Amino acid sequence: MLIKNACIENNEELKCIRIEDGKFKEIKKDLEPYAQEEVMDLEGKLVLPPFVESHVHLDTCLTAGQPHWNMSGTLFEGIERWEERKEFLTKRHI
Repeated sequence: MLIKNACIENNEELKCIRIEDGKFKEIKKDLEPYAQEEVMDLEGKLVLPPFVESHVHLDTCLTAGQPHWNMSGTLFEGIERWEERKEFLTKRHI
């Protein structure tokens, strides 16, 4: 897929974005579509990252060794540490 005329934050010129296999392949000022490539013209509309970042590291999130460090570095121990940590949270922490 080729997205044309996209406004990207902090860029004065409109850009083209090529996506292949669900990943950004190229971002340049002028890209020509491949044969049979789907093209979307954004006509200067703004392109933004998602508003929600769902990527969370439960092995370290808000624990900082309190009450214990996640010594194994695993998700399962991270969840256990978070359960322990929740007991100490107050509205100030949230």
